[in-house]
Amino acid sequence: MVETDRKIDDSGRYKPHGMHAWNGTQQAQNATASETETTPLLSKAAAANHAGFPDYSAFFKAVEVKVKIFSKFISIILAVSWVVWYITTIISMFRRQDLTMDIAKNIILDTPNSFKLREYLVNYTSVAHVAGTESDRLQAEWTRDKLVEFGIKDVKIETYWPLLNYPKSHRVAIVSGPEHLHYEAKLREDVAPGDDTSKRQDDVPTFHGYSKGGNVTAPIIYVNYGRIEDFRLLASRGVQMNGTIALVRYGENFRGLKVTAAEQFGCVGVLIYSDPIDDGPVSKPGVENPAKPYPEGPWRARSSVQRGSVQPFSLMAGDPLTPGYAAKENVTRLAINETIGIAKIPSMPISWEDAVPLFKALIGHGRVIESWKGGLDNAMYFYGPSVAEVNLVNEIENKITPIWNVIGRIQGHEEGSKAIVLGNHRDAWVYGAIDPSSGSAIMLELARTFGILLKHGWKPRRTIIFASWDAEEYGMVGSTEWVEDHKEWLDNGAICYLNVDMAVSGPHFAATGSPSMNQLLYEITKQVPDPKTHMSIYDTWLKDSGDRVNEPFVGTLGSGSDYVAFIDHVGIASVDIRFTGEFGVYHSNYDSLYWMDHFGDPTYQYHVALTQIWGLMAFHLANDRLLKMTATPYAAFIAEQFRSLKSLSPLRDFSNLESAIRNFIDAADILDAQVLLLKNGSGNTSIGDVNSRLSFFERRFIDPEGIQGRDWFKHVIIAPGLWTGYAAQTFPAIVEAIENGNETAIMHTMNRAALHIEKAAKFVAGRRSFH
Repeated sequence: MVETDRKIDDSGRYKPHGMHAWNGTQQAQNATASETETTPLLSKAAAANHAGFPDYSAFFKAVEVKVKIFSKFISIILAVSWVVWYITTIISMFRRQDLTMDIAKNIILDTPNSFKLREYLVNYTSVAHVAGTESDRLQAEWTRDKLVEFGIKDVKIETYWPLLNYPKSHRVAIVSGPEHLHYEAKLREDVAPGDDTSKRQDDVPTFHGYSKGGNVTAPIIYVNYGRIEDFRLLASRGVQMNGTIALVRYGENFRGLKVTAAEQFGCVGVLIYSDPIDDGPVSKPGVENPAKPYPEGPWRARSSVQRGSVQPFSLMAGDPLTPGYAAKENVTRLAINETIGIAKIPSMPISWEDAVPLFKALIGHGRVIESWKGGLDNAMYFYGPSVAEVNLVNEIENKITPIWNVIGRIQGHEEGSKAIVLGNHRDAWVYGAIDPSSGSAIMLELARTFGILLKHGWKPRRTIIFASWDAEEYGMVGSTEWVEDHKEWLDNGAICYLNVDMAVSGPHFAATGSPSMNQLLYEITKQVPDPKTHMSIYDTWLKDSGDRVNEPFVGTLGSGSDYVAFIDHVGIASVDIRFTGEFGVYHSNYDSLYWMDHFGDPTYQYHVALTQIWGLMAFHLANDRLLKMTATPYAAFIAEQFRSLKSLSPLRDFSNLESAIRNFIDAADILDAQVLLLKNGSGNTSIGDVNSRLSFFERRFIDPEGIQGRDWFKHVIIAPGLWTGYAAQTFPAIVEAIENGNETAIMHTMNRAALHIEKAAKFVAGRRSFH
């Protein structure tokens, strides 16, 4: 604790504030004789012999009067102090009592402020802040300082040292073939009228994170979305792909898996462009904004480029050189050529403006597949290969560099070893108004809101962690390294992880997460009004989910944001929430404050709404004596996914797995019945035991063996799809074994899944003590 009213004198000694230093030697020298001499007490004999001894009775009476007055004064002071202490204590008790109920929730609903949210967003979007750069570090420090300012006193920056890459130079050009086809791609985004950020000189050149450097010249071939099935279709037609550069469009699967597939089919490079039919100015069913490019509309402009990582997200996450352990500064690392986390052939993102000349070079070569046509009016979508050759240059710098996670903690006061983790990444490919800074602004406003609760005397039952992650854009690096670093503590203490990434790009609420969190999501969204429809978020969400559902749709977690390490590597129940919309500037220079002000959330009321939802979820999970988590939705989810699994191989014997699933369903029914009894004030099961079973049963789905070929992923129920990346695959190890036709692997993976589902069933039933 710093004492601001203390000073240190020149000799290093403590000196009370406002007092002169005491120098005993000088004071003694300057004292008069009367001040320094002392008179010894007189003995009775000496007093009797002392002539003319003065009478001090009047003096003593005066002293007695003064002492009585002083005593009364002290008594009054003590009485007043006690009254003030008593009143303060009573008020504090009432405040704390109220804050455990409706007043606390009202503060969470009433505090978030649209003007403050925009103010934070202005700061986050004021500079490009790619992970590992100086601007990224400064924003980490600013975030830390704001958390402290808002009352989150325990805040620190945790530094890791992963491999990151940065662009040095690039080129895409048609360099051979007919002269009229020759073309030099500009590889730069135009200035957007009205958007001042598009004029800045600190924008980031177009490149792919974790791409391979290289200089290749080869014919091009168009392969639709670059999915594995697209490459297989061309191969089935006898199309020569070996030694070509693949031209593919964004969408349908993760960009890194497009590069991986191209490599498997012999391509020497990949160009990925954004087709207007996907996120450009082409009329689309069910959209509200006009089909106009930015800045006239929300859609991708002709020169706009989607940057992004090409790390194969379905194979690993985090630092590619330290898989499974934290990237501390001096740890042992893999060589770059040993890792599966870096592409093996060069790639480059390009705009649809720069893609058009490439399509012209393909006209008349190969055939046109109707379903592969996009939205370019002046391209015919022949797949080639071309006669003309394209030169692709991707010069990058690989470096081990520090990144900075900002971690704030509100310590729980009754179950402090249990924690709710709230996370949002801070780094961006350029300015990142939507991705991720809308979420970063919301995290700060939630921290301010919880700071107000703390000032009113609130103490959460369980610990709350605020995490501002770094280097998510490269491959969830900051969050993954932190989870790997704190794995043992998280495994024993984390109740759940609540993620917000691209928080607001429109008015439509969306959630993906562990099914055990569904009921909490439904309960919370019923309490928050939709700024546009004025219904509850829940009712609007239910309407958006379609006519044939009884509850709003909650998606399954795949990959692409910071929940991955929590759910897939450790088995911590996780949720990702956001408001979505017509977002056509993803990972471009135009993901800016101007876009948010005009198209994303002009009033910032959806930022307010997400702050309220996130805050209420965290408050209940940290404060409720009985956790609002449920097991039966997870059991229903597993049963539904098992039916889909059986349809892949209808004649196969799944009895072992089916028996385990049935046991889990029965156990989940019993546990949720016990929860209901506890809510009604009956039942003989302890709340602590029930909470443990509700919050930790997903850990039982973690198989230490992992999935064959990508063993960093250890969840037997869900994982990112091997060839989709973003989208989830259920029963991933079994599905991959079936698709590969490996009978030994099929039996092994089914037995492993059955084993861990049975473990979960026993844990849920309370037959095994854990955590």
